[in-house]
Amino acid sequence: MPISQAKKLTLFVVIGAAFGLFCIILGAREENHVLMGAGALALLGGLALTSMAMARRRTRR
Repeated sequence: MPISQAKKLTLFVVIGAAFGLFCIILGAREENHVLMGAGALALLGGLALTSMAMARRRTRR
């Protein structure tokens, strides 16, 4: 069964946001500011894409 493009994108965004959260936690434990910054960027990107998708879905209905 083929997976739609929207589901692939959703999966990619969720995995990216989870990776960002993991980087933030790992960076905080190791006191690595670069890792925390990279995690914050990944998490913010995931949240931004999620909010844009939710807004787009709301306007279509």
